[in-house]
Amino acid sequence: MKNIFKSILVAIIVIGGFTSCTESDLAIDNLYDNVDTSGSALRILSYPEDIVGLPGGNFDSCLCFTVEVQQGDGSFYPEFKEVRVRLQVFSDQDTEVPISEQVLYRTIPASEFVELSPANGLPYLEIAMETQDVYDLFTNTGTEFTIPAFIQTNFELEMTDGRVWDVTNAGATLSGPYFESPFASVSYTHLTLPTTPYV
Repeated sequence: MKNIFKSILVAIIVIGGFTSCTESDLAIDNLYDNVDTSGSALRILSYPEDIVGLPGGNFDSCLCFTVEVQQGDGSFYPEFKEVRVRLQVFSDQDTEVPISEQVLYRTIPASEFVELSPANGLPYLEIAMETQDVYDLFTNTGTEFTIPAFIQTNFELEMTDGRVWDVTNAGATLSGPYFESPFASVSYTHLTLPTTPYV
């Protein structure tokens, strides 16, 4: 009798093993089968304060981001050439009324991503842009700030094969909480300027 039960148990395990190896019809499996993982994500781990000001004021004076680069297929090390940081100033929080053209603030080669983030073990970097440097960058190009002014930070990630990922082609799925890779700062920064021209 024990042998019969053992035989039935073995048969159930074998049948279960075969059925678990067949393709799944679950939505999550279909999603993964149809996702292009050939690119990379620039994950934003920390954002600047919502309100920043020039040095000496009551607000933080740094547009500070912590970012890490992840290969889309999960392999390591991410094969990318560089990360570019671009800035643009708007007079409204919805970024519909630009004050300036978009300008390149900094180009960061992959060689500068030498440390691994404690969060996910991926190559990461802290990017600190002092508000005075940002203000000077725009005023030197003839931009006249209105008060308030909203600075949008846009990131570009160039792969070693020449493909470039940014806010225009990364896809809406990258703005969710899992990837946290919107390629643009979702918390636009309000630059509080002095009432008299800064000297």
